[in-house]
Order: sequence, then structure tokens, then C-alpha cells
Amino acid sequence: MEEFYPVHYNDGVSHQFWFVSTGKRNILKCVQLDMMEETEEYYHLSLLDFDHELGCLREDIVSNNGDTNRVLSTVAHCMIRFLHRFPESKIIFTGNSRSRDRLFRLQMNNQSNKLRLLDVETKLHETGSIIFSITKRKH
Repeated sequence: MEEFYPVHYNDGVSHQFWFVSTGKRNILKCVQLDMMEETEEYYHLSLLDFDHELGCLREDIVSNNGDTNRVLSTVAHCMIRFLHRFPESKIIFTGNSRSRDRLFRLQMNNQSNKLRLLDVETKLHETGSIIFSITKRKH
């Protein structure tokens, strides 16, 4: 089995990497990168599920699809592809809960071999959440 899901890239106002999570059921997901500032350097990363009933992307859905490692490996793959295409960019993200922050930090450690191409910084926000900052490693 591949370590990450195949992705389809769409650019536009947002940069989107679409894939299907095939754990307990098929779930259409999107890694979306949105410009944060007036500059083209800072991008906010969101992992979104497509809600078929509402016809929109949502970040508040907890899928529990049984494939967390593969989904997060796919997110790492998308970050690497994005930073390869836009090497001067910085990707910023945080979990929407403390348990998600812990999960992301754990996965960053587990994905360290794949992420060796990236510089990963973490900073504690005043709210207690962890802010992850990802850039392409300078050689």
C-alpha cells in the first residue's frame, strides 16, 4: 500500500489538493492552502472534508475513518509538493483542539524521514494551541 493517497491539484484563489480517504468508507478530502497576508509568502493550511449534503468543504468534521496515518502522510506530501512549486512560501497551521495539536506533533515526529526536506517550527500561541510553521529547507 502507498504511504499517501494520490492527489489532484487545483490552483486558483486557493491551492487545493483533493484526495479520497478510503478507510472505513470513502471520504473526499481537501488540503487547502490560502494566502494569509498581502504577500504571497504566508499560507494557511486546512484539512477539509467535503460535506455532500451541504455541498461544501468543512473543517469541523471528525471523520474517524481509520486511516489517520495515511491521511496525515498525504498532508505532508501535499506540503512538500506545494513548497517545491513555491519554495519561498511558509505554511502555517494549527489543530482545532489540543488533542489535534498533540496528534499533529506526534505525526510530525513519525513523518520525520519524509519531512527532512522541510523545516518545521512550533510556537505556543497565547491560547495554548500550537502553531506549526513549515518552510522548504535551504540546502
